[in-house]
Amino acid sequence: MGIGMAEKDRLRLLLIDDHPQDRALASLVLGRDLPQARIREIGNAEEFARAIRHGAFDLAIIDCQLSWSDGLAVLRAVQDVRPLVPAVAFTELRDEERVVASLKAGFADYLFKGSEGYLALPVAVKSAWEKARNRLLAARSESWLGTLLDRSDIGVYRTTLDGRWIESTPALLRLLGVTSPEEALKISLPEPYFLSQDKDELLQRLGSDHTLGSRQVEVSRADGSTVRLNLTEVLLLDVDDEMVIDVLVQDASSMGSQDESLAQRLEELERSNAHLSQFAYMASHELQEPLRMIEKFGTILAEDHGENLGADGEDLLQSVVDGAHRMQNLVDDLLALSRIDSEGEDFEEVDSDQVLDEAILALDEVITENEAWIERHELPTVVGDASQLVQLWQNLIANAIKFRREAAPTIRIAAGETKQDWIFSIADNGIGIDPEELDNIFVIFRRLHPELPGTGIGLTICHRIVDRHGGRLWAESNDGEGSRFCFTLPKRSSSELGGPSEA
Repeated sequence: MGIGMAEKDRLRLLLIDDHPQDRALASLVLGRDLPQARIREIGNAEEFARAIRHGAFDLAIIDCQLSWSDGLAVLRAVQDVRPLVPAVAFTELRDEERVVASLKAGFADYLFKGSEGYLALPVAVKSAWEKARNRLLAARSESWLGTLLDRSDIGVYRTTLDGRWIESTPALLRLLGVTSPEEALKISLPEPYFLSQDKDELLQRLGSDHTLGSRQVEVSRADGSTVRLNLTEVLLLDVDDEMVIDVLVQDASSMGSQDESLAQRLEELERSNAHLSQFAYMASHELQEPLRMIEKFGTILAEDHGENLGADGEDLLQSVVDGAHRMQNLVDDLLALSRIDSEGEDFEEVDSDQVLDEAILALDEVITENEAWIERHELPTVVGDASQLVQLWQNLIANAIKFRREAAPTIRIAAGETKQDWIFSIADNGIGIDPEELDNIFVIFRRLHPELPGTGIGLTICHRIVDRHGGRLWAESNDGEGSRFCFTLPKRSSSELGGPSEA
């Protein structure tokens, strides 16, 4: 089955290769797996010059061993005309230095000609094209969000945890009655609430409801007049994984009555949160490629030159590869977390027994290796997102197995009900949880046992899924006595199908 693309996403390809047979085979493979792509074959310098002048292409596939030019020179020519267009190297040239140089120059991927290379070409093309579109969409979203806030007279500034301003918007300067960031620094704005908090505690709270705060303050502007401002503070990680504080500033006097003020603030926050989530998703998505290259080249270096590095060098190199692998797992989990709200399916009637079957099947290898025993009772039909409920059960069962004692894991799954809710439970005979830590285990990156593999996001994903379904998730345990996780799902009628409840 071909990969396929929507008509509105038609992809225009330049296939630059002076070997007719190679072009023909590549076109055949691409046409089969990308049936909606339009492929323009380029076999000589004249055809390439005409294609460049026309500029009607979205991605270039370049052989780095052309008889009439060098692959890197062709890439530069493409970038001069279409700087945002991605390119994939497809060549017989296997020199490692050339591979590294090509990737540094801007190639999205580097494939070797051969049976594996031809099979991988459509996937590499589609991946490069999607990443290029994501980068463009992220840039547009960031620009659009900035314009929206500015036109709404909502100022924004960012500060570090030590109180150093990083940047601010024009709307903030207008609200403070100044014309430059330097003048704004002279205004006595209240210190952000998070500046007085312990950094380690803040890191544990990232991603929870406690990283959002709002208040109203009176501020003296540059001309001596007083203005009442509404400040909304958000704690987050920037692209360098440093904690920063974004503060949204709005003139409270222009917000009308208290009810209107609350409605407007919620609307703006929801809109901002949607775009911030989209930006976080795209940023996480873009991290995958450099991580893949670090792991790939680290493995190549270990295989080809490991004997020359000595024992200490091999250990350091393995640490790099392992670190890249752990980071890849973290990025994957962050992407999964960001997709819960943005890519969730409409709610439908779901057979909980069937959902549980799928979760157990996905964990079959782990269950077998650990000789885990699962005791289950009949579960009800609920209304929800089937794929997310599979993920919920899968994460909870995997945790019950991972945090085991020496005895084989025994897991008991049951369901009950109240007038309003279905109540599900999963109990195990594992190592248990300190009761004082029960409120912290759903906080993102919170890991009670760092010696065990994991990213500290699994239970956060569970909590987000249950929250999206309008339910509640909690844990009951004592250290060394096993754990019992419970969650509720509201009872809904068929008239409520199609999306999450407003509740």
